[in-house]
Parts: sequence; C-alpha cells; structure tokens
Amino acid sequence: MNKKKLVDIIVNNAVVLTINESDDIIKDGSVVIQADRILDIGKNIDINEKYQAKRKINARGGVVMPGLVNTHTHLAMSLFRGMADDLPLDKWLSEHLFPAEKKFVDEEFSYWGSKLALSEMMLSGTTTFCDMYFFEKEAGQATKEAGMRGFIGEGVVSEFGDEDEIFYNKIKLTAELLEKYKKNTLISIVVEPHSCYTCSKKILIKLKEYAKENNLLYIIHLAETKKEFDDVKKKFGVSPVEYLDKIKVLDEKTLAAHCVWLNDNDIEILRQRNVKVSHCPKSNMKLASGAAPIGKLFEKGVVVSLGTDGSASNNNLDMFSEMDYAAKLAKVTTLNPEVAKAKEVVRMATINGAKALGMENEIGSLELGKKADLIILDFNKPHLVPVYDYYSHLVYCASGSDVETSIINGKVILENRKIKTFNLEETIEKSNSIAEKIKTA
Repeated sequence: MNKKKLVDIIVNNAVVLTINESDDIIKDGSVVIQADRILDIGKNIDINEKYQAKRKINARGGVVMPGLVNTHTHLAMSLFRGMADDLPLDKWLSEHLFPAEKKFVDEEFSYWGSKLALSEMMLSGTTTFCDMYFFEKEAGQATKEAGMRGFIGEGVVSEFGDEDEIFYNKIKLTAELLEKYKKNTLISIVVEPHSCYTCSKKILIKLKEYAKENNLLYIIHLAETKKEFDDVKKKFGVSPVEYLDKIKVLDEKTLAAHCVWLNDNDIEILRQRNVKVSHCPKSNMKLASGAAPIGKLFEKGVVVSLGTDGSASNNNLDMFSEMDYAAKLAKVTTLNPEVAKAKEVVRMATINGAKALGMENEIGSLELGKKADLIILDFNKPHLVPVYDYYSHLVYCASGSDVETSIINGKVILENRKIKTFNLEETIEKSNSIAEKIKTA
C-alpha cells in the first residue's frame, strides 16, 4: 500500500470551478494545497487515496472557485461612502470629493479607510485588488495585515501644484514602496496618474518612463465621461484614447479604468496596444457616466476585467454584485441578451482580472502550480437552488454574503465568515469615529 503524501490543506466535497481554458467543472471534487500553491485538483475519491492533510476543509457541496480580482478601486474612500450622492462626476469631484480629500485625508484616514474596504472585500470573495489613492504607505500596511493580494499605487494629480515638485514627491513615495515591499509576495507597486484631465502631458510621459524603467503597471482613468471626451477633443483635437496614444503611454502594461466613451478607432488603438480595461459598471451607472461598450471590446479581443471603483461612487465593493450589473447593463444598452454571457462575466472577475494585472500565470484560475487563492461559496441556500448552470448563479443569484471561506497564498484569511487576520470590530469602531469628525467639521 502506497503511503499517502502529507499536505497542508485539502478542500473537499466541492464543486470545483477551475476557470481554466477548458472551463472544467469537477463535481465531488477536491483542491490540494501545499504551502502557497495548488498541488492537485481532482475527484474526492482520487485525492483521498493520494494525500492526507494537516487540515481538511469541508465545502459541503459548495462551489470552490478562484478568488475574485477587483482591478480598480480606491480603498480609503470607503470612509466617504454615501457622503455626496446623486451628482454628476465633475460636480461630485470638484465640489465634494476633492475638497473633502484636501481637508480630511491623512495617514490615519488612509489606514482605517483601507482596512474597512479590505474587510468588505474579504467578506465578499475578493482576494486580489488594485488600488489608486493617497497615503498608500498606510494602504500597504493595512493590506499586509489583512493578508490580501494587492496592487497599490500613489495617485497623481498635477493640476493643483508645481509639476516638478509633484513628480519628485510621488516618485519618491513610489520608490519607498518598491523598496519596502520588494520581498513581499502579496503586495505589488504600480504607477497611477489619475487621468489625462488632471495630469499634464509632461507628468503623464514622465510617469510612463518611470514605469517602464521599473517594469511597473501604468494605471489611469480613461474616457470615463462625455465631458472628459468633449473637453479633451476640444483642447487637443483628438479623443482621450487618441491623446494618450499620441504621447506614447499606451502599451501592454497599461490598465485603463472605465473606458466608457470610446469610438471605433479608440477600440482599435486599445487592441493594437494590448491595453487592458477595467470595467466599473455600477459606478458608471450611479454617476450617469454611460455604459462601456464591452461587447465591442470583447469582439476585438481586448482584455476586459472588472472593478468596483471606490465606495464613494458605487457604493459597495461586492464583486458578485458587480458581475450582475456588468451583464445586465451590457444587455440593456445593446438590446441584445446574448452580450456579456454569464461565463464571460465570471472570467472578467477572475482570469481576465489576473491578465489585466499581469498575473495570469499565478492567479485567476485553479490550476496545478498556481497560487492557492480561492474562495468557497455556500450553495445550500434558497436563492441558489436548484442549479442548472453554476456560472449563471454566480452572476445573477449569488452575492458576497454567500462566501464562507477565503484562502489567499495558501493561508485561510476568512473562515465561516469570520476574518482571521485582524479585528473587524475595531476597524468598524475607528471608521465610525473618523466619520463623526467629518460630519461635525
């Protein structure tokens, strides 16, 4: 009789949605985890014959799938949730958010606001995120404590000060983050100019040069509103996409958030430059920005991922809700029920998110040798019964509250809906305390 191999974790009695190239689904399945990697995937009976585990996690017939990848958010803005709603983007930013940020955002705000957002994401199935905000040292510290996989970058806005000074300060912060997390396998640093209407041409180009020199992703808001499209067209004679292409900052390591107002030539440029897109449907709907043409982007082969944007404009970070909205918004705006099919949308939230962040060889699907980033959903609930199509249920029925367990990098960070890495009660108490200061200021 062969001796069974001892492994760290076996998740068994699951419906395993691999999200691999073949979209294999393994019923009565198990996932074997050794250290931070997936060692094996197979039927319960076969896995039990080959392995014994230090720890077994019984999925009780639930769905095991890759952790969700949120490719665009602003963590600390969770503390501005609901503060200025029902306004157009330009008014929302200029009259409410920018003044509030100038007055209230500091190290404490960023740390606890980030922790609040991380709590929400952990409890709703997100295992990897990409953040753009300020005081990102504190966001990085919160991410490290949470045990999440994060891409963090200091947001750059150059319209309110001296360009050279802003560039120097932001690059200094970025360099410090790179040094601090160079050996951290969970935290990656990115370069993040806010947009082509808040950053000068000089800043946009210099930041891209820095990103190339250090092999970093370059992430930017792009073509989010008609006002942005019209203003850039009036000022430069071209669309926002054409403008960024003209100054040569678009390439395979560029991730563009929103991409709502695109013409056919813009889409072709995104395809040719292999730019990745982060689609944020709920934020775009709430701010009445419009609907990104994701059907056309799919047709051209552009990688479209999914983001929530920040809690101040969404107003939550539930990626299951985002999938639902992404599918339905695409259908209603094109009058075509076959656009953004459920399986396609689940891939947006998993493997496409990984591709957008250059991590497709490590995360985004459950495959041998990949990082052990996975979630377990309880499907023994009235709103998830019966099941004819698992992808359909994930998009149209499930919510973040159905996530029972989350494993990141081989570590259990959420179990039985309890965060294991930090004190949630403290985070809520501190967040409410900061909000009281804002209300009474």
